[in-house]
Amino acid sequence: MKFVELARFDSRLEAEAIGHALDQYEIPFLVQSAGVGMFGLGMVGKSPVPVSLCVPDYRLDEVRELLSCVAGPVEEDEEPHDG
Repeated sequence: MKFVELARFDSRLEAEAIGHALDQYEIPFLVQSAGVGMFGLGMVGKSPVPVSLCVPDYRLDEVRELLSCVAGPVEEDEEPHDG
């Protein structure tokens, strides 16, 4: 399964919260950040590097549509980021 970046967040907690909202739709997700451990910088406060929320590439459009119902449209990147 190939994961692609859906959005970037300032903290891991924000990305995890959105990811877990997808659980009810049985949509898997990954939260990635370079050099930031699970309980290190960025877990609660602002991360020193962007935190990416990634979803399966074949469900990307579905997730964008779901999230647009609660947060407005999710902006599409010009180039998808591989996860």
